[in-house]
Amino acid sequence: MLGNPVTAVAWLANKVHAFGVKLEAGHVVLPGSCTRAYDVAPGDNLRADFDALGGVSINFT
Repeated sequence: MLGNPVTAVAWLANKVHAFGVKLEAGHVVLPGSCTRAYDVAPGDNLRADFDALGGVSINFT
């Protein structure tokens, strides 16, 4: 999550290799994220709350 995203992707590649998995062209990697990606569709409403920092919401139309 913090630091150089290339370092994070290299760590991920090495980690999944231990399970026999390879990162390949077309795979989505989010090196700056601490959560997985979520699919959204028109009409979806999402909200994230960040404790004392407050919240943010988005509506997909």
